[in-house]
Amino acid sequence: MKKWKVLAPLSLAAVGAAALGVAALLKKQPQSAESGAKKTAPAKAAAPKNLQTGSYSFISGFKDAVTVDVSLDYDADKYSYAVIAEEFLAYTSDSHVAVLSGEDFSFQLEYAGYYHGEGFEDLIRQVSEKYPDFAPVAYGDNTGVSYTAGDNVCLCFPAGEDPYSYLLVTLLKGPGWDDAVTDPLAYKDFAAVMSSLKVSIQR
Repeated sequence: MKKWKVLAPLSLAAVGAAALGVAALLKKQPQSAESGAKKTAPAKAAAPKNLQTGSYSFISGFKDAVTVDVSLDYDADKYSYAVIAEEFLAYTSDSHVAVLSGEDFSFQLEYAGYYHGEGFEDLIRQVSEKYPDFAPVAYGDNTGVSYTAGDNVCLCFPAGEDPYSYLLVTLLKGPGWDDAVTDPLAYKDFAAVMSSLKVSIQR
């Protein structure tokens, strides 16, 4: 079992992160995440008896920096949640990430910075050119994009109204998942967690 260095209440001044690097913009304009997203309904089963809320915070911006707070709900009888500073599930240049782990799947939630002067629509164009299986997705009110990188499914969501950063979720299939690697996008437990994701900004 991995020994993670766990961070308690986060007010770390972690600024910037490696964005998805693509230098050239698309020659064609892809469908926006809002207009083309496939609605993925969360599980309709009864709420878990041990429903817990995990939190993750980071500093975004420079002179006008804000604190971005992210929260999500999960079944603590099936999954564990921690904010860690080492032994990451996937490569990152961030100082800290959030990790949800279970038998069926695990994922790493982290912040990533836009290139100067760009935003989420620019990210959509870049991802759509680099990854052939790019697809808009939505979980509840959370609309973003997904793509496959190696054996993992990656999803990007806006960090609320923050103009400098977005959220990157790297989803890893677990031993309890019998479906193909792309099927996690419709998996009800994952959809339920992603649908509960909320972002708030402290100025």
